[in-house]
Amino acid sequence: MLERQYCASAFTIDFDNKEVLLVYNRKLKKWLQPGGHIEGLETPMEAAIRETFEETGIDIQIIGPSFFDGFNQPIAAEHYINKVGDMIDLQYVAIPLHKTIHNLEGNEVKWVSLEQLKERSDISEEIKVKVLSLYQTYKQ
Repeated sequence: MLERQYCASAFTIDFDNKEVLLVYNRKLKKWLQPGGHIEGLETPMEAAIRETFEETGIDIQIIGPSFFDGFNQPIAAEHYINKVGDMIDLQYVAIPLHKTIHNLEGNEVKWVSLEQLKERSDISEEIKVKVLSLYQTYKQ
């Protein structure tokens, strides 16, 4: 039986340039939004911000649904069982505070235009649908 792991990730979208930030996950052999394990007492939102910075060098601001408490809520909670383990991933939508990638963990990281995203066969349909939906929902 796999031990359940809790993660957080952020779909970071540059709405002005119509681009999304993606990281190539070598274990899963696919492009994903930056994210990783929630550590210690940090909140899922703090984990998504930290993991995005650790994987890409980019500082982000979480946006998206916020109710009366002023905290941005996840846009999805996904359950995956894959090569990495039994994962619960709390997913956020974010904007970049700058665009310069600093490849801190040796991952392949890139900004992908929404037009390129639609055409690329190496990016899953799940990622494409989520990113394009988030762009339409949160564009100003």
